[in-house]
Amino acid sequence: MPKINQLDKSVYELIAAGEVIERPSSVIKELCENSIDAGAKNICVEIKRGGISYMRVTDDGCGISYEDMPLAFMRHATSKVLSAHDLENINTLGFRGEALASVCAVSRVEAISRRAVDKLGVSYKMEGGAPTEYDRIGCAEGTTIIIRDLFYNTPARLKFLKKDVTEGNYVSNVVEKLALSHPDISFRFIRDGKQTILTSGDGSFYSTIHAVFGKQFAASMIPVENVYREIGVTGYVSSPLFTRSNRTMQNFFVNGRSVKSPLCCAALEEAFRNNIMVGKFPACVLCINIDPALLDANISPAKTEVRFSNEKAIFDAIFFAVKNSITGYDESREIKLSNEKNEENSVSTVLIPTVKVPVGNEIFSVQKPAPAPESFYKKPEVKAVQPTLSGEPLSYVSEKTVPEPRIIQSEQPDLSGFSFISEKSFEKREVPVKEETEEVRAEPIDIRVIGELFKTYILCESRDTLILIDKHAAHERINFERFKRGTDIHGQLLIEPKEVFLSAEEFEAVKCFKDRLENTGILIKLTDDGKVFVEGVPQSLEGSDPEDLIQSIAEILASGNDNAEGALFDDVLHTMACKASIRANETQSIAELTFLAKEVLKNNDIRYCPHGRPVITQISKRQIERYFGRIQ
Repeated sequence: MPKINQLDKSVYELIAAGEVIERPSSVIKELCENSIDAGAKNICVEIKRGGISYMRVTDDGCGISYEDMPLAFMRHATSKVLSAHDLENINTLGFRGEALASVCAVSRVEAISRRAVDKLGVSYKMEGGAPTEYDRIGCAEGTTIIIRDLFYNTPARLKFLKKDVTEGNYVSNVVEKLALSHPDISFRFIRDGKQTILTSGDGSFYSTIHAVFGKQFAASMIPVENVYREIGVTGYVSSPLFTRSNRTMQNFFVNGRSVKSPLCCAALEEAFRNNIMVGKFPACVLCINIDPALLDANISPAKTEVRFSNEKAIFDAIFFAVKNSITGYDESREIKLSNEKNEENSVSTVLIPTVKVPVGNEIFSVQKPAPAPESFYKKPEVKAVQPTLSGEPLSYVSEKTVPEPRIIQSEQPDLSGFSFISEKSFEKREVPVKEETEEVRAEPIDIRVIGELFKTYILCESRDTLILIDKHAAHERINFERFKRGTDIHGQLLIEPKEVFLSAEEFEAVKCFKDRLENTGILIKLTDDGKVFVEGVPQSLEGSDPEDLIQSIAEILASGNDNAEGALFDDVLHTMACKASIRANETQSIAELTFLAKEVLKNNDIRYCPHGRPVITQISKRQIERYFGRIQ
């Protein structure tokens, strides 16, 4: 075995620096976190050539004294942790005392700082970890740190950096996350002499999102606020109409620290389940505030990961906060026809947020809808044909003002073990007592079905609005909600039970969910020798192939039969709802279409199909008259 030698200081400092400093963005993150911990209200970040040749971070924080400046660049020197006990209650972004030491080990550093109580500041320069200048100077209050020639003494690390523009984008992403997590601090980012980010620092999440991501993105966001078991969740999530093909716009912050958390992502996406299309992901800026003693932020050198002591409570807090927001937020697409010059026949859409279902100038609420036509819930025999729409694609312009979220502290009951959306479900409601002779009348919905478009979309007229409804998407969502509630679902007995051949794994999965399946109208019999017989199916699925239905459901259940209450069983209900729904290119009577339209308009939950496609859109009379030149 080779002789064991103790590494020289210059060598182990380079190794230690490599764990913390991966690229210019790592430097900016560490320096900005120090500025935040110093109480800065204004932070300016400037880079050149992606930060490889030049980085500067200036703040108006508390500053560093002349005596402490050399100590600040020593490894394991920090003002944020004094004992091991402090590691259990970390309230700062930095705490290891490695940032400045790691930065100066691989670059040329110049630090200028002054405290408010000092008449003169201090200038301190280092090169490769060795001090070259240490003097008193006149300077503004706060701290400025300039980094030049990153990795000049570690060419192996330098050659693995990417192009300047790519490294600059990484730095920009870091500044964006810091600005979003601290809306009370004004961030300014200058890139190669051009200012690209400037936040107000007024404490508003919405104005920060607007400054960082732009007007259109900010206008698509929905406010989120909730406190669950002393875990506060506040911020914004994107509306179901504005989703993305990846998770790059999901921003989670725990006690002001930007983190990567599969747990938070799972809770967010579970809350959006059945409201967005498969393969699409919601965007978010969510801040989770929790007792520091209940998490461990010291599990990675870059401090981008955290470990929670109670992961279920975190999951539930995020899930209920987001679910409450998107459930109580209704929106419909309004098609806007424009007859402006050079924009003839152009089409755009405006996102109109509403609290209840808007039809014209009225809000409809129905106590008791008319009974459905007899053939409405029966599956037609005509095969579906997806219509092809021609014309220019719709472009989206958002116009709305979103209130700033606020956290409301309140006592929370012990809700573990309950499947619910909001704590309001547990509030007492006084039900007025009506006399037996009092006649209960339902208010009629003032709409008129005027026909169908392409045998796919229901056209409805209501005062000053033309409403279009995708009949398959609407019916699919209605059936999905019915199956999920398990109400008014009756199994239709087959003339003769039909045997279905399943694998051993599929058999066990179906056995675990037998009671749940019977609640949705699927009647099955399991024998001791592993055979499965279908004895009945829901009336809405009458005429479908029972064997194909059970095999599809068994395959879904066998893929993960430990998640009975979540995503797994929803997939089963999706399959059933789709098979039970009317389809495009099928013919329905006006009575059927009217009933379907009223079901959609009276229920705010029916705005997206289970796969996330929108159900309803509208065109205002004013927009139509403006298009035809009747009004200006």
